[in-house]
Amino acid sequence: MKNLKGNLGNRLEKKELSREKVELVDGNLCELVGYEVKDYGFTEYVENIEISNGQFRRSRSMIPFKYLDADMTKFKWDVYGCDIALEKEKAESFITRFQEYQKCGKGLYIFSRTKGSGKTFLSCALANEVMERQDICVKFISVPELLEMTKKSYKDFAKEEDLERVKGADLLILDDIGTETKKEWVDTELFRMIDNRNNSRKVTIFTSNVEMDNLKLDDRIVDRIFETCIRIHLPEKPIRAMNADKENMKFMQKVLRTGT
Repeated sequence: MKNLKGNLGNRLEKKELSREKVELVDGNLCELVGYEVKDYGFTEYVENIEISNGQFRRSRSMIPFKYLDADMTKFKWDVYGCDIALEKEKAESFITRFQEYQKCGKGLYIFSRTKGSGKTFLSCALANEVMERQDICVKFISVPELLEMTKKSYKDFAKEEDLERVKGADLLILDDIGTETKKEWVDTELFRMIDNRNNSRKVTIFTSNVEMDNLKLDDRIVDRIFETCIRIHLPEKPIRAMNADKENMKFMQKVLRTGT
């Protein structure tokens, strides 16, 4: 506050001064300096927005944001233009008979040599469908991210705790296996995690651009994947690129119409 006695106070009569601007403090006429809060209306309270248990589980799953609403109604099997009824049946059984998969510790190996063929979308759609039906912990992580988290966990206790939560998930999506650099420590860490999950009958979905037989990993790792995973082969069709072309075309049509 600024002392105005002998200055503003001498020049203005008290009645001319706004009570919002000046105040008498210890016999001194002082100017109040601060912020004026504008009236933006009344605060309205709303009832708590309820979310389903499945939505809550999704929010903690580490599934990428763009796949959080993925489900099997959005996965279009017919875009591949070939007969993949058996692969579709396998995928649907994972949802409807998940408890049997869980009891036996069986998972999925979703592969296609073509990038962008729908592997990650399918894995997330399956996980989301299961979370709507089952009270389980799901985690999603790519192999490069897993290895980076593993390295950081050596020096960071918080990262170690995060890593253990990923490794211990009831259903783990391990995305892009087969892209990692071949190193002894990588094989050691992957084998330890996959072997522990197999022994605990934890369910794992692997996605890969490499056929299971051609994985350049320690033989023990490949053996564990062979033992526990049902293969789902998606046709060699770049669905992501095709969808991107369609979306870009729609966008350009909208922009061009707006501009004319």
